[in-house]
Amino acid sequence: MALLKLPKYVELPGGIAPVTGCKAGEVAPLVVLANHRSHVARAETVLDSVTLRKDSGWEVNTLTGTYRGAPVTVCCAGIGAGQTVNVMEELINLGGKIFIQIGATGAIQERIGMGDTVIPTAAVRDEGTTRYYAPKKYPAVSDYRIVAALAKAARAAGNKVHTGIIRTTDGFYASQRIDEYVERYHGLGVLSVEQEVAAILTLASVRGCYAGASLIVIGNLVTGAHSFNGDSMELVENEYFDQIRFVLAALLELKDELL
Repeated sequence: MALLKLPKYVELPGGIAPVTGCKAGEVAPLVVLANHRSHVARAETVLDSVTLRKDSGWEVNTLTGTYRGAPVTVCCAGIGAGQTVNVMEELINLGGKIFIQIGATGAIQERIGMGDTVIPTAAVRDEGTTRYYAPKKYPAVSDYRIVAALAKAARAAGNKVHTGIIRTTDGFYASQRIDEYVERYHGLGVLSVEQEVAAILTLASVRGCYAGASLIVIGNLVTGAHSFNGDSMELVENEYFDQIRFVLAALLELKDELL
């Protein structure tokens, strides 16, 4: 006899999803995921119009509006795989179909410079969340059409682009800074390390959606450069957010092909 009595997905009165605070009709098929609440708020200056401003009180805020006539949702998914999939689960249930993250990453290849753009083709599942969704041998792979559209849009915006495999971990400090791991994945040609992409790609795949990511390089674990050391703070303050402009262009290109 099964012990679990709760439904798979819970909701508050009025059909409100508890993490995002959104309900049916408030989430567009095209979704941009951000790490920071401030980036969602700044997205209002990029969208043509905004029809929804939502703050759930759980460090998650959401905008829905239009960009060049297409409905788009921009949502703060937080930092880390666990919070990101909580947000994505609700957005998928409410109509999200194509998800692209604007994120940051630490390079582990010397040739990758500060401010470069990494477009992951796949991610090493070195975090603890995706084991609840799929066995360890299940790959976290970005849809090839999303990779192509993002790379094209990023290059058109003047960015130096690297495509390839990245590594997703749970810890900003320990799991990304241990010499043994950096050396191992450097030798395997892995481009960089961050904290969400493997979860985004895995969840999208198992839920029948499409996903990818654009990651700005704000540090290099091999060369020692890092914006949080004061080397290039403008990367965090401006260029991190500015990815949304070419990400939206890519979403428009993908809309007719994937929806």
